[in-house]
Amino acid sequence: MIETDSYLLSEVAKHDSAEDAWVVLDGQVFDITKFIYDHPGGGEILMEHLGKDIGQVFIDKDIHEHSVTALNMLSRYAIGTVRGYRPNAKQSTSDYIKSKKAEEKNKENKKSEPLDSSLLNLVDTSKPMVPQLKLLEGENYQKWIHSQTGLKNIIIFDNSFLELFTRWPWWYIFVLWIPVITATFTYSLMQEKSTLLYSSSIFGLGLLSWGFVEYLLHRFVFHLNTSSYWGNFFHFFIHGIHHLTPFDASRLTFPPVFSILIGIGFYKLFGSNLFTVECHKTGLPWALYGGIACGYMLYDTVHYYFHHDNLPWVPNFMKQIKTNHLNHHYKDDYTNFGVTSPIFDYIFGTYKA
Repeated sequence: MIETDSYLLSEVAKHDSAEDAWVVLDGQVFDITKFIYDHPGGGEILMEHLGKDIGQVFIDKDIHEHSVTALNMLSRYAIGTVRGYRPNAKQSTSDYIKSKKAEEKNKENKKSEPLDSSLLNLVDTSKPMVPQLKLLEGENYQKWIHSQTGLKNIIIFDNSFLELFTRWPWWYIFVLWIPVITATFTYSLMQEKSTLLYSSSIFGLGLLSWGFVEYLLHRFVFHLNTSSYWGNFFHFFIHGIHHLTPFDASRLTFPPVFSILIGIGFYKLFGSNLFTVECHKTGLPWALYGGIACGYMLYDTVHYYFHHDNLPWVPNFMKQIKTNHLNHHYKDDYTNFGVTSPIFDYIFGTYKA
């Protein structure tokens, strides 16, 4: 609940440390102490602006121009207003950002209309989400999901037993996929016409091809435009949850059940007549399968780092890829679909700095 207390700017200025962090925007006061280290750009960038008005910072391209999503995230930390605040005649920071976003959508010919502000409070995010999905009719579901990015935690089911299956440790991917990768590559080497060099080359090809598979899945499946209840239900579970709660490490990697089902599906596909008998004798299908599976495992590992770690020794090009992905979440979900590489975003025109 938003408090109605008012504060002098001199009072706000005293809250200028990571342990006690307040900021001001458009006459409102926000306590962002709990948000400092969840900030997509890292907590360090915020330090010099604590205890101050961040209006100019919010729209400064040289620092980091913020989005409507950022405004929605910030609003959750409101604690009051600035005492004696008088708005300037010029446009407020919030209105400027919203109008600029609308202009960008018009230039890019994006058909979706802006989200009605009344819909922001239509769903109670402190209650189970699945029963409330029916409240988000038609395209309102997609608009709501992407406007609410950055929730700390959500409850998915109103059944505590089912809720247990919505969380998992991110590192399960190693437990599941390392044995599968090892087994398929070993099996490829056991085929009568296989050689270590050949299987290794095909494995490498599969590993590299994951980037294209990842791009296609992210752009055309995970960001499928849905409007029906069951379509929204499907999207919510495969990707909507992640966009709502990118800070939730227990729901970051692909759900284990889906991973197993997809793994079995591809196992049957690669073992079928998709490949000729001669290809099977060389071990090609299984080396390729192992390479793609390895690419997926590395993708989920990198994805975890992007959202939940800030390693100082990571090369600059990886930091830039991380920035691209966070821009996808917090600035424009129509762009930067490549998570581990921007190559296919460049090729297909969806890259945005």
